[in-house]
Amino acid sequence: MKLFSRFLAVLLALSLLPLACTALAEDPVTITIWGSDRENMPFRNGLMTIEILKEKLGINIEIISAPTENLAEKYGLLMASGDLPTIVQYKAKDLLLYKDAWQPLNDMINETDTPNLWKVYSDPEIRRKVSDADGNMRFIGQRTAITAGKLYFYRQDWLDKLGLETPKTVEDLYNVFVAIRDGDPNGNGEKDEIAFSVRKNGSNNRGNVIPFVNNWGIAETFFAEDGQVKFGATDPRMKDALEWLHRCYEEKLLDQEYLTRDKTAWYSEWTNNQVFMSYDWSAYIDNVSNLFKGQESDVHIVGAVPPEGPTGISETRDQLQPITVDEDWNAGIYVGASAEQKAAAMKLFDYLYSEEGMILLNFGVEGEHFNVIDGDYVYSDLIMNNPDGLSPQDALRTFGIQSMLTLLQDARYERAFVSDEVNRIRDIYEQEGHIGPAFPTLAFTNDEQSVINEKYTEIETYVNEMIDKFIMGVEPLDHFDVYVAQVESMGLQDVLKVYQDAYDRYMK
Repeated sequence: MKLFSRFLAVLLALSLLPLACTALAEDPVTITIWGSDRENMPFRNGLMTIEILKEKLGINIEIISAPTENLAEKYGLLMASGDLPTIVQYKAKDLLLYKDAWQPLNDMINETDTPNLWKVYSDPEIRRKVSDADGNMRFIGQRTAITAGKLYFYRQDWLDKLGLETPKTVEDLYNVFVAIRDGDPNGNGEKDEIAFSVRKNGSNNRGNVIPFVNNWGIAETFFAEDGQVKFGATDPRMKDALEWLHRCYEEKLLDQEYLTRDKTAWYSEWTNNQVFMSYDWSAYIDNVSNLFKGQESDVHIVGAVPPEGPTGISETRDQLQPITVDEDWNAGIYVGASAEQKAAAMKLFDYLYSEEGMILLNFGVEGEHFNVIDGDYVYSDLIMNNPDGLSPQDALRTFGIQSMLTLLQDARYERAFVSDEVNRIRDIYEQEGHIGPAFPTLAFTNDEQSVINEKYTEIETYVNEMIDKFIMGVEPLDHFDVYVAQVESMGLQDVLKVYQDAYDRYMK
């Protein structure tokens, strides 16, 4: 921590210099950035990277942290207030709901003024991912470096202890779950094992459970099949998938508290020697393994491919796109901000997309968080063997490295801090066809958006409620056809037509 302390000392010394020596830095423009402040990814004032950016760019950056609980509601209230910060970071589809609130960036991103952004956004394929229906670029996204973001993992030592083979299909996995529940692999004489446990995730909290349905060839909501846009939540295959999930829930194979369990409680289940399998970002293979670091333990956690569904599909569609449109990193610049603030915002983003900015946000400060050894970026012991016992990923994020600030990811970051096991299973997902097609974020005309606002908002609320009721058995799956009829009566076909038209435009 010595270098970090020296860094803070330098900042303090600079702040005490006589005014005459800092005349050129007087009254720097202030920009405000609203964004989600996650439990595992802090985004707040005082983070080391934010302080460095302020000093480096001569911009006063103020973070408006929005804790993730009820984040969608907070975003709605923010937009309804009309009192917007310079930059708002959120999901692409939600930014595009208020597309006219964001400064069009077509002319601002150019080879002369923002050469680093131009390297990425001059690509027409990338540009359309951040544009509205009229072709106006409305936000800057995080450029990803890999595709396989989330995956399954489980305890190989429990399979070995019970003499179980690696499950291949969803039925194989169900049988393994039963064996885990009944076989007492933790050896405490109690039936306290949880075959599949996750931390709550996503806007509806079931984001780490619902990807199982992908193995039935569908997505939870919109997806395309042979050029036709379909709605997974009412597809006949969804009923079959929900029957499997309900069976797992009813037989206490699926965590009974998947909707409410936070990361701390989830970690506790692991350290209590209760969990067999989970699904999360790939780095969590290491994060969970590190919970047992320094202990005499037989715990052996490995990555797993998705179980094959009834037709042999083994995939997850919950993965990273070239621009992470489904996450909270997309940044819109408020059209009502001053010219100086807009220029400062573009200066910030262009720097983040530069080589120097990419290194700062991916690796940190050389000599403190990483070293360059034989041309490779190698994280320091502060990150890899954190004195506070943090996982490498969590250690990075305490400094604001790989924070929620929109950035240009580097593949070296993705591979440098994870184990060989994570790299192994991630390569298998990418190379052996376990990543399903992602449905693009679509841009809608004003008339189309009106249909969505009028009809889909209500549909989405109803579907979110019913999916969990089906899984938990609160609503019997015998009522699935009644549920489908209700969604249809709420205007699903009108919504699907809007999505189809927008999808057809996108594919052109």
